Amino acid sequence: MQEDKIITIRENIYAIKEKVDGKTEIPYREIIILVHGYNVSEEGATVAYKKFEKNFSKYSSQLSKLNKAIYWFMWPSDKLFLSPLFYFQAVKKAKICGERFAEYLNKLNLISTNNQPPSITLIGHSLGCRLLLEALKKTIKTNLKLEIFLMAPAVPVSIVKPDKPLNPSISSTEKYRILHSRKDGVLNKFFGIGQAMAGEGFDEAVGLKGNPNTGVWSNTKETTYDHSDYWGGEESVEWIASQLGILKTVSRNLKLQRPTTAFEGRELTIASESREIKTREIPWR
Repeated sequence: MQEDKIITIRENIYAIKEKVDGKTEIPYREIIILVHGYNVSEEGATVAYKKFEKNFSKYSSQLSKLNKAIYWFMWPSDKLFLSPLFYFQAVKKAKICGERFAEYLNKLNLISTNNQPPSITLIGHSLGCRLLLEALKKTIKTNLKLEIFLMAPAVPVSIVKPDKPLNPSISSTEKYRILHSRKDGVLNKFFGIGQAMAGEGFDEAVGLKGNPNTGVWSNTKETTYDHSDYWGGEESVEWIASQLGILKTVSRNLKLQRPTTAFEGRELTIASESREIKTREIPWR
């Protein structure tokens, strides 16, 4: 049951829990962990993750295996009332949760019956991408093969450039892939304001134009999505499946971006996204 495949950090009245709840011994060599963004309740994350898995099943040639190996990560990003005004607090929370998640990854033991190295695919969205990058900065395990997909990353370009805090080292073995969209209204209009309120300066989001588009950040795909479209979008799922080499068939509509060393300037803006929970629509995820 999916309840057995949930990794969660909860928040009590005073602080984010020190502990991450989730099994640290998992009986698979390869797993996928999905990480939601800002202003998403567990109910909302569940809806989004189920959409992703449904679309993923259309393209996976290893469906039975991967369905068992998909884990859901839940973190306390929910702030429904006037959510844009609380985004700056969510940035701090994403950093803390990233540190907690790193501790979990460093304890995680994937069980394999062969000599192949264990593999974790991390798929994040929006501010969840910031959480992942903060976690990877503190992940010290060397026996893990890590593949990272960042969808609409609400991450300032300035902090992922070479020699900046969230830029992987040259010796990094992780593979980074970026899905972005210039039609993302949230990143285009609000991200920079939110980052300024968080004390990190007015900047452009990686998820808007795919910048810095160099080095480990050069494997990108531009979409036509708005901010809340990624989890349920077939284009994003199909590209991820193709990058992982588990695609049955390739759609004619799938256009892959070739890696490039180009760097382009851009504008900026705050991170969240719209979503649906039953009949209630909540702006800002």
